[in-house]
Amino acid sequence: MLKIAVMIKQVPDSQDISIDPVTKTLNRSMARNVVNPPDINALEAALQLKDKHGGEITVITMGPPMADTALLECMGRGADKGVLVTDRVFAGADTWPTSFTLASTADYLGGFDVIFCGEETTDSSTGHVGPGIAEFLGYEQATYVHHVEYEDDHFIVSRDIEGATETLMISKPAVITITLNANNPRNPTLKKKIEAYKKGVQIISNKELQLDPSCVGLKGSPTIVKDMKTVPDPIKNPAKPGIEELDKVVSVLIERGVIR
Repeated sequence: MLKIAVMIKQVPDSQDISIDPVTKTLNRSMARNVVNPPDINALEAALQLKDKHGGEITVITMGPPMADTALLECMGRGADKGVLVTDRVFAGADTWPTSFTLASTADYLGGFDVIFCGEETTDSSTGHVGPGIAEFLGYEQATYVHHVEYEDDHFIVSRDIEGATETLMISKPAVITITLNANNPRNPTLKKKIEAYKKGVQIISNKELQLDPSCVGLKGSPTIVKDMKTVPDPIKNPAKPGIEELDKVVSVLIERGVIR
């Protein structure tokens, strides 16, 4: 029986995101929170693997207490357990301490045969966390995967590589990141939702993990965002500086027959 983990993240709905004009950061308070879309595909890949070969799926997220709703949604889709990694010392983490904390959580839970992650998150789009977890744990890894099979204790994966497909065989334990739209995720069911709320989620804090506070959260993050600027919407703000110049360039290109 396979021991499977799926790392997910609760992110702001990309349609509701705005930038705080004072702090120059994402204003998450104004956005509806959803499960990161590629993570749903990662969960479906795990569920398909379980359907064929049996196993237990633990879905894990690091975030504030309210992130338990994302775990419950995934349990409603078929995951067996939910684990919320939450502690104030984990707040403000960039991808390095996030990968370290999640890898430490996987180790605390006894390790896994395979860990699935989404290819990247919609709120940062780095694609760092899956490979980071693999490196911290010393697991084999495959990224940007759209198909997974399991044969003779090995995972056979097909991955996207700039217009082509590469097929790899990797051994257990492994970390596999799944691309957006790699599959058609199943919907939550009422029965599984009720079961999820009855089970609840496991809470893990730094009391259990015992990680050095200087290596996690904001203190352990080497990335610092100095500034962030918003780009005017040319449709909503046609009179903004730069639009007139762009119109002139387009007009010249049309006159010279470069574009039509």
